[in-house]
Amino acid sequence: MKKIIIFFFGLMPILSSAQERAVTLQECISLALENNLDIKAGRISVDKARDLQGTAFDIDRTSLTLSQDPTSGGNPDNGISLSQSFEFPTVYAARRKYLKAETAVAQSTLELTRNEVVKNVSSCYYALLHARRTVEILKAQDSICTRFVAIATAKHRAGESGNLEQMNAERVSNENLFRLQKVEADYQSALLALRQITNVDEPIVPSESGLPAIQQPLPTDDFAFSQTALGGIFSARATASERNLSLAKQGFLPGLTIGFTEQMLIKGFNPYNIDRTRFEKGNFMGFEVGISIPLFWGGQNAKLKAARRDVELAEIARRQAEQKMNIVYRNALTEIQRAQKVLDYYTRQGNAQGEKMARLSQISYENGEIGYVEYIQNLQTALDVQLRFADAVNDYNQAIINLKFIKGEEK
Repeated sequence: MKKIIIFFFGLMPILSSAQERAVTLQECISLALENNLDIKAGRISVDKARDLQGTAFDIDRTSLTLSQDPTSGGNPDNGISLSQSFEFPTVYAARRKYLKAETAVAQSTLELTRNEVVKNVSSCYYALLHARRTVEILKAQDSICTRFVAIATAKHRAGESGNLEQMNAERVSNENLFRLQKVEADYQSALLALRQITNVDEPIVPSESGLPAIQQPLPTDDFAFSQTALGGIFSARATASERNLSLAKQGFLPGLTIGFTEQMLIKGFNPYNIDRTRFEKGNFMGFEVGISIPLFWGGQNAKLKAARRDVELAEIARRQAEQKMNIVYRNALTEIQRAQKVLDYYTRQGNAQGEKMARLSQISYENGEIGYVEYIQNLQTALDVQLRFADAVNDYNQAIINLKFIKGEEK
């Protein structure tokens, strides 16, 4: 019977198949940061925003005009003209600042996506460890329940007990089997989720043995929303809206136009047989410099007002997000404190009581003080303690992972 005690208190991990690759948590995170499709899309979005910065100095098309007047000779009506329109120089600088701010928004969004991926990988990894440990315990309990059913059935057939004991044993066995099947299904689902997040073709499993609790000091009450990835997004959006407002103000500035004309006479084009003599001192005929002044400001005024609204909306959105995240952080702190208390109980007292119960049951059974049925029931109780201890470790780990994500400490 001592072997039974050693068996369910020193359970071996579930063996992986030959095709599965054992990976550490850090390896999973590295794979996800390299292969995850959301991160790849985020990087492309950042590259796209950088590419759009090149449109800051997007100049209008150059106008090339050929004009011929059959009634005149060397004058601007016979020549090739080039003209180019420009916006006021400060407009290009303002547009560049706005596009750089949009790039910062894309970069902040990518950082948040990265943190989410790290959080999801970590959560899935520790959920796998929890599911695997639970399967191990439930398999040990299943063997005990099977033995319990066999004994209860034998006692009923021998007339030593009624049908109630056998029915109860079968109920406990079936409930444990159903729970085992569910946890095994959860384990397989978590494996698929981990593969999806990391975007790898080969099956991967955690290389970590057992179910360790994350070692990290309890967090304090300090929380700076601006230092989080989400806070960075709202800050970048606010900056972009301000840059857009500055760009809208540039719409009241005049535009510039320059051009020059080079004399060109097409000799074959002379339908009236007029003497079309060109200037002999050169082909350069002249130049022009113009300015375009916005006389109708109604549309630009509306754009400016809308840009101011965007600045106000961005600030309100930032404040709303900060308020919500403060509440989320307080709730996460409460949850981690609760999980810490439960974990401390099972670490310091509950788990030890379960082991003591199994040990005393073993001694009592060997001394003939209790029967086998009571002995089996005590072992089941001890295994239930292990299940609750595994749940406590998992709850604590998930709370830590969630809090690290909220504070933007995912690395």
